Amino acid sequence: MNDVDMVVSPGETYEDFDKTLRAFLRHEFGTCPPIRRAHHQLAHAATAFYGSGLPDAACIVLDASGDGISGMICHGDRESGLRVVETVPNKNSIGFFYTLMTYFLGYGDGDEYKVMGLAPYGEPSIDLSMVIRPDGEPSIDLSMVIRPDGDSWLFEPSFLRNDPSPKSPFEATYSSELKTILGQPPRVPGSQMQSFHKNVAASTQRAFESCLLNLVASVQRDTDSRALCFAGGVALNCAANLRIIESGLFEDFYVPPVASDRGLALGCAYLGTVEAGDSPAPIEHAYLGTSYDDEAIETELKSNGIEYKPIDDPAREAAKQIADGRIVGFFQGRSEAGARALGNRSILALPGGRAFKDQINARIKYRESFRPFAPAVNYEKTTEHFETGGRPSPYMSVTFRGKNPEADSLGAVVHVDGTARLQTVHTESNPLLHALIDELDKLTGTPVVLNTSFNLKGQPIVESPRDALMTFFGCGLDDLFIGNYWVPKRSLP
Repeated sequence: MNDVDMVVSPGETYEDFDKTLRAFLRHEFGTCPPIRRAHHQLAHAATAFYGSGLPDAACIVLDASGDGISGMICHGDRESGLRVVETVPNKNSIGFFYTLMTYFLGYGDGDEYKVMGLAPYGEPSIDLSMVIRPDGEPSIDLSMVIRPDGDSWLFEPSFLRNDPSPKSPFEATYSSELKTILGQPPRVPGSQMQSFHKNVAASTQRAFESCLLNLVASVQRDTDSRALCFAGGVALNCAANLRIIESGLFEDFYVPPVASDRGLALGCAYLGTVEAGDSPAPIEHAYLGTSYDDEAIETELKSNGIEYKPIDDPAREAAKQIADGRIVGFFQGRSEAGARALGNRSILALPGGRAFKDQINARIKYRESFRPFAPAVNYEKTTEHFETGGRPSPYMSVTFRGKNPEADSLGAVVHVDGTARLQTVHTESNPLLHALIDELDKLTGTPVVLNTSFNLKGQPIVESPRDALMTFFGCGLDDLFIGNYWVPKRSLP
């Protein structure tokens, strides 16, 4: 700690936070460097802008709330730094809107991605011109909750509680009001998903995208920038990110792998770096976590009495098993930073046939059947199967349209709307996963692998060899490739 020049933390608006943090650091380390408090939303903006490596960009930050506001518009310049242009108050939080609807659909905080995945199964019966649907289904009009307005949107703040809430700012108010607006009560958690709920999800996503695109267009007009950096929890909505790309408003579009609050520490470090007079380096890849050498892995295997086989080429051997229809855990190198597994702490399988999607949801992930899986594809062959226009997507930040969405060869990784949350794999950042996909291409004729995070429902992504072994033996995975060792559940060949 004596070598640390500065500690930077979010919480600029928190009273007495310096005192609390200083006391903790002195207790833990016996000393405390100078402390700087950064604004939550500015730290998000720093994560995106400095992480992108772009020389100049507009920056949009949107989440539920942080340091008293729900968003921030900035302009980033490598020479002059970040300049705050505008802030978004909590009473107009688009993040709160999406969470509000997440609760209505029977989910909780952090489950917004489920609503995004459910949306393509419904019809967006909301129509911002308030056109009544012709099929007789009840019209879902969310314009009383949120609607495009001016350069952004207008969210009805009466849904928010003013007094502290133990679970959500909506729990005491949303039920009766949304029942009146939508004509049905909220879904009871765990109950059957009806077509009405799917339509609410679709309508939520449509309203969200319409409002977001309204802001994005105004930011482009005001800044005349050709590059956009996007961060905050709202930036994890990869379906809306495709809409931003397809709008053609920006030539460059960047979302960091740690777009949500997972990235605040990096953003604070960037801000401290700039204050210290240094030049922040961009994020080259997301493989920034801990690695475990073969000795540590073998020690864990032996201490638990697990049968294993040393192998020279885990990528080739894993590809063979995947080509044979087996579902494998892949634990290699340094763990990924951020919300999504990118091949080093992953579950991998064939991308073809919807049976694989159903199997993984049912006997491995133990989650809802509608939830989609992501494809990982070697970058140089991406445009053979997906409409990316050559755009790299190393962090699964955007969904892209499949060129042949009905093809059975990609049936497990293309969602019902014909899109896929794509990861492009590059030899420079992950040569092992790239080699695995190359080998799978030779064996199956498809340079794509189904990739989902190595964890069970409700659990974090595995980090250590012990985590990997506990998860492997606690679910229906067939094989585990952990470092240069192969652990099958059947007898070793």
